[in-house]
Formats: sequence, C-alpha cells, structure tokens
Amino acid sequence: MLSPFLVGAVALVVIPVVATSYFAFTRYDAITPARFVGLDVFRDLLRYPELRSALVSTGVFLAIAVPLRIAGGLALALLMHRRERLAVSGRVAVYAPSVVPEPATALVWLWIVNPVYGPVGLITRAVGETPSPVLLSTWGARLTIIAIAVFAVGEGFLVTLAARRELPTVLYDVARAEGAGAWAAFRRVTLPGLAPVLGLLSARDLLTSMQVTLVPTLLLTRGGPLNATKTLPVLIYERGFRELRFGDAAALALVLTVVTGLLVALQLRLLRRWSPSLRAD
Repeated sequence: MLSPFLVGAVALVVIPVVATSYFAFTRYDAITPARFVGLDVFRDLLRYPELRSALVSTGVFLAIAVPLRIAGGLALALLMHRRERLAVSGRVAVYAPSVVPEPATALVWLWIVNPVYGPVGLITRAVGETPSPVLLSTWGARLTIIAIAVFAVGEGFLVTLAARRELPTVLYDVARAEGAGAWAAFRRVTLPGLAPVLGLLSARDLLTSMQVTLVPTLLLTRGGPLNATKTLPVLIYERGFRELRFGDAAALALVLTVVTGLLVALQLRLLRRWSPSLRAD
C-alpha cells in the first residue's frame, strides 16, 4: 500500500537531492558534459556579490513574513473559533488565496499596487498625496512580496483552528475560576497549548514561504529594484535557467538547504526553551 508513495518520494525527492548534491560540485550547463571541480564552485560563490545581497533579502523576507503568517493564522483561527456564524464563509474566505494559481495572484497584486487605478493609488490620492509606483521602491517591492506570502495563510489557519478546538475546555474553566481574564487565558492556556502546532507551522513556513512567492517575484519585480527582492530561490532560478549555470544553481540550492536547516534548528531550540510541552521529547 505504501509503494506508490515510496516511488513518488524516490522519484520526486531522493533522486533530485542526489543529483543536486552531485552537480553542486561540477561545472554544468546542460549542453556539455558535467565537469567535476570540487569546492571551486563554492569558492566562486563566496566572491559572488549577488550571493550576499540574496542572503540579506532572504533574511529580511523571512524575519517579517514568517511571524506575520503565524500571527495572522492564529488570530483568524481564534476569531473563527469564537464566532461560529463566521465559520463556513470565513474559512472559505481565508483559505481561498492559498489555492489561487501563483500567476493569478501576481496579477491581482499588480492591480492592487498600481498607482493609477489600483486601490493603493486611489487611497493615496484620497488622503491628498501623490501616488508613486510601489514596485519601484526598495521597501515597497519587499512589502508587496511579503504581503503576498502573508495572505496565503489558509493551511496554517485550518491547522491552528483544529488545534484550538482540541484544547480541553476544563483548562479555561479553571483559568476563569482563578480570576484570569481573556488576555491571561490566552497567554497561559491558549498559547502554550498551541505551541507545538505553531512551532511546526513556523518551521514549515521557513521552508515554503519563499517557494510560494518565487513566481510572483519573477512576474512583478524580477528581483528588483536594486536586488531588494532577489532572494535565494530567485537567484537559483536565474543562475540555472537564465544563465544555464546549473552547477552554480545546484550549489546555491545546497546553501539554501543548509541556511534553512540552521534556522529551523535554532527555531525549534528556542521553542523547546519556551514551551514545556516541547521539552518532554
């Protein structure tokens, strides 16, 4: 029964990982045979100025987008849990952006930030200011890409909502009996109870947030302006599919894997210190 999934895992995960690990130590352009050069690829990458810029852009994106995605999913889950009348329509509305194709999402946001006839331009003129092209400013482009990632919180929202409904109501009864208000109950009951789920979602978002914004970034900003939105996935795409330097692209993919793994390990370590439920194992 597991064989179809095992075949899929080998074909879509194991073989690409092995191939990437091999090509990361070669000069390969998909036209001529790969030439093994060892660590020379990584030495060249360390002298590559765009790598440092991509690491900074990636760090800025993750530092803002991941906490906002977690906080947004948690806030919406608590709202839907308390107001049952909003449950059906609210769940659909929150989850819908997660299933919209990425090119369509990019076109919607291109309209939103349009300074002439988009909502951002209309609001800016309504308050008496002159609208300027959002995507031509460094932080305007960054915040647009971050907003695209933040709005796609459907999966995290559903998981958080399900976890909240599994929390025993007796814990809240005890908290109210001891005189705890809404904020105290959230801080001492809800948040610790949801810590394992929130930790899992934040680790997942570190792995997936940049992937879901790759296509919108390529369509809206192409990594600009001034490389402000050129994260590691965008740089990997450019080196591999635009410049046909697949060896460099594979090496950058390994760098991305290592950086992401270190961030996830650090995050889980901090969560174990904060949450008793994560310390048990």
